[in-house]
Amino acid sequence: MHRSPVSSVLPPVMMDDLSSSLADPVLAALMHSSRDCIKVLDLAGRIRYINPTGLSVRQLNAETDVVGRHWWELWPLEAHEVVQEATLKAAAGEAMDFRAFGPTARGRPKWWDVRVVPVRDEAEQVNGVLVVSKDVTDAVTSRKMYDTIALEMRHRLKNAFAVASAIAKISARQAPEHQSFAEDLVTRFSSLAVAQGKLVDTASDFPLRELVSDLVDAAGVAEEVIDVSGLPDCQVDEAQMRVIAVVIGELTTNSLKYGALRTGGSIQCEGHIEEDWLNLTWIEPLEDVSEGETETSSSTNTGLTVINRIVTSAGGQVSRVLNTDGLRVEFSLVHRSAEDTAD
Repeated sequence: MHRSPVSSVLPPVMMDDLSSSLADPVLAALMHSSRDCIKVLDLAGRIRYINPTGLSVRQLNAETDVVGRHWWELWPLEAHEVVQEATLKAAAGEAMDFRAFGPTARGRPKWWDVRVVPVRDEAEQVNGVLVVSKDVTDAVTSRKMYDTIALEMRHRLKNAFAVASAIAKISARQAPEHQSFAEDLVTRFSSLAVAQGKLVDTASDFPLRELVSDLVDAAGVAEEVIDVSGLPDCQVDEAQMRVIAVVIGELTTNSLKYGALRTGGSIQCEGHIEEDWLNLTWIEPLEDVSEGETETSSSTNTGLTVINRIVTSAGGQVSRVLNTDGLRVEFSLVHRSAEDTAD
């Protein structure tokens, strides 16, 4: 059950007198034509009026079935608390929104988005409560079905990575000349499997710092070797997780082969969020790497191609600076906050 307070500065619903206002022809037409369930309550939470649509969607026979009853009596017991809270807030002059499950009078399952606002007279005194309930059953049901299917696909994809890795290893034994390629392929699958495992476990956004630490740990690198304190304290979504998994996986693998991690050095990860972009930086010192190895070190050739393709395919950007002092790889991804992606 989801609830969210609404600012009390919303324009008040003005009515001189609750009874006479409902007789106003314009207001009556509005109430009758609305596709939402509309109710007017007194300050004690008793129903004074319910529109025809409300009777229909709630599968009630007549207005007399509900008028005079407390509003929360139409809801299942587990919803009483939030319904009563919303009523009390509106009676005190504060509006509130919430989503809750409430079956019809005949037991048909329904989900509702509900807005509860105070009704004020000309003196700005609250003399009633207006309730507008929108049937969102189809949207909620579709979302639940999508989440169930997505979770099942995540599980299957995680298993597919494991199977693909096993096939690559077996194939390499039969063709030793492809051993290096198979190892790189398995490493990439492993990085994706880490991200996929997070999605299976949480089925939601995941902390960025923890994700990067887990990706490096999966490559066998000690936690203290990589500094993630410079990363923003934010969550990343499913699409971002997969891109970050590939990029960090490539950089870690190449560093273990040619760069700082091979020689016992450390890595620093930094980042910030700016104007809907998540900007991440991999900083790797290469002072212990010979000049001849510098151009081979960390994210060149195949690795850099993979990074470029995965980031640009996600609408992001990549830049790389490599010299005798070290490697600096910066990549940016579109970032949406939790508020932007909420239902």
